[in-house]
Amino acid sequence: MNISKEKYNNLARLLKLRISYLIILFVGLSLSGVASASTSDTTESSIINQQIWIDFNPHYYMNDKLEYYGDAGYRTIVNDGSWTRIYVRPSLKYHLTDTWEFHAGLGIFYIFNVQNIDQFEITPWQGVQLNWPQWKKFGFKNLVKFEERISFLTSNWNMEFEFRMRYKVTGKYDFAKRWYTSVYGEYFLPVTGEIHEFYRNKGRAGIELGYKPGKTWQFSFAFNWQGSRTGMGEDLNASDYAYQLKIKKVWRRLILKKHKTN
Repeated sequence: MNISKEKYNNLARLLKLRISYLIILFVGLSLSGVASASTSDTTESSIINQQIWIDFNPHYYMNDKLEYYGDAGYRTIVNDGSWTRIYVRPSLKYHLTDTWEFHAGLGIFYIFNVQNIDQFEITPWQGVQLNWPQWKKFGFKNLVKFEERISFLTSNWNMEFEFRMRYKVTGKYDFAKRWYTSVYGEYFLPVTGEIHEFYRNKGRAGIELGYKPGKTWQFSFAFNWQGSRTGMGEDLNASDYAYQLKIKKVWRRLILKKHKTN
């Protein structure tokens, strides 16, 4: 059975639209966790933390396929200063096509716990990203990550291991020449093993407003909510409201620019 090009394009657009509705529903359900968690926080014995996150994100395009990126940051609980994390996460991204990307990186974290034991963590990770569906000013990114978490408590430096999966979906809308907004939802799924950590994430969602003054700089502010637990085997009993400043800087090899002009 032959299908005309027009009918094929109409079916493709319809499928793309249906998938986008499902992704929007997923993000909406993730964001609704903020409201439901806030309600439960008032009725249950739970912990509410206010956090400040500051991140610097360098991006360096080695060629038209390979990109170095990552982030270095600082996160802390401002209520009582009981928890602070500093980290660096150098990473590589390979653009297979405009739709598919492969990621790999290494996370290095140090956590200061005033009321508990400090923690040092090294986490190699790998990921696959699907940039779909996409329109001119609006689109989605779906990232699946696999993490091999290696953790040490500084009281004895015994090694603990956990394999964890993460799924993050982000929707971004460029509503003006230099401005954009985005929303995201992310779930954490421990697969095997378990490490001792004071705060253990289970889910996260947020909304972001960004400004791009030029081609190489980008500044944004985000409000994030995440649910976590505060001990081994405990239920979801902590809600973190995090106010995040992100600064992004992009570099491109001069050889690429020369190649494009030839």
